[in-house]
Amino acid sequence: MPLLRAAALFVATAILAGCAVLTADGERLALTSPEFRAYVERVFREQNRVADQFAFALEGERAAPAGVTAAEQSLLDACAALNELATARRDERHLSLRQRSTAARSAPRCERTMRASVATLDAWRAARR
Repeated sequence: MPLLRAAALFVATAILAGCAVLTADGERLALTSPEFRAYVERVFREQNRVADQFAFALEGERAAPAGVTAAEQSLLDACAALNELATARRDERHLSLRQRSTAARSAPRCERTMRASVATLDAWRAARR
C-alpha cells in the first residue's frame, strides 16, 4: 500500500509540474514554480488589502449602493479558496493535494475579481466626493 501511495503522489506531482495558469495580466506560470508561489502570495495580500478597503468604506454606511456591496461579495466569493489555503497554512492544518491545487488555481479569478471590485469601489468613492 505505501508503494501505491508513493506512486500516486509521484503521478500527481508530475501532472502538476506540467500544469500552468494564466494570471490576469496573461502571464503563464507553472503551478510548481517559485514565481507561481510568489504570485499566489501577492494576490492573497492584495485581496486582503482590498477587502479591508471595502470594510472601512462601508463601515457605518446604511445605504451603500447594491453594486458596491455586490462587488464586495464577489471578491469574497472569488477569493474564498485562496483565503482557505492561507488559513490552513496559518493553522498548520493539512489540505489534500487537490484542495491545495484548487485553491492555488483560483488565484487568477481572485485577481480579476479584485481588480473589478476595486474599480467599483473607486467609482463609488469618486461619486461621493
